[in-house]
Amino acid sequence: MIPSKFLRLIISKNHKIKLKSLAWNKDFELKVFRIKFIDGNSTLSLKTIFKDGYNIGNCLLTAHYVSSLFEDSLICTGKVEILKGTKNSPNGDHVWIETENEIIDTTLMIAIPKYHIYSKFYKKDDNIIPRFRPDECNYQDEIYEKKYHTSRYYTDLYKTEKES
Repeated sequence: MIPSKFLRLIISKNHKIKLKSLAWNKDFELKVFRIKFIDGNSTLSLKTIFKDGYNIGNCLLTAHYVSSLFEDSLICTGKVEILKGTKNSPNGDHVWIETENEIIDTTLMIAIPKYHIYSKFYKKDDNIIPRFRPDECNYQDEIYEKKYHTSRYYTDLYKTEKES
């Protein structure tokens, strides 16, 4: 959870906005964290993925899993203005979930009411249906990077063009 909080803080500072107020509430966060899946020979929970920051840069995978909590939701792809220039989204390309009333961003761990002023940052190009099975979802590359390249992991992950 610290990595998403950190990224929210950086984006809030760079864009002079306040994303903290839109952070997932504890009940929703607990529901997300209970989702489990098999990754290679390991059973992982989304709690581990989000706690260690592997959700960042894996918006399609996390949106796919988190969307399972909703009876009626769409996985959307498009541009997000406030993510432009970040390491994992230099052009603002992003995937998020839309429900009838909210935009759920699994990278920033926020839920934005569709009437909220910040919803304007999300420009949808398309709705997508993931073309992968859960057993094709793999976080092992990022886990390896964090484990063996710790000194540069967070610096590389959160660098933005404005900080260059």
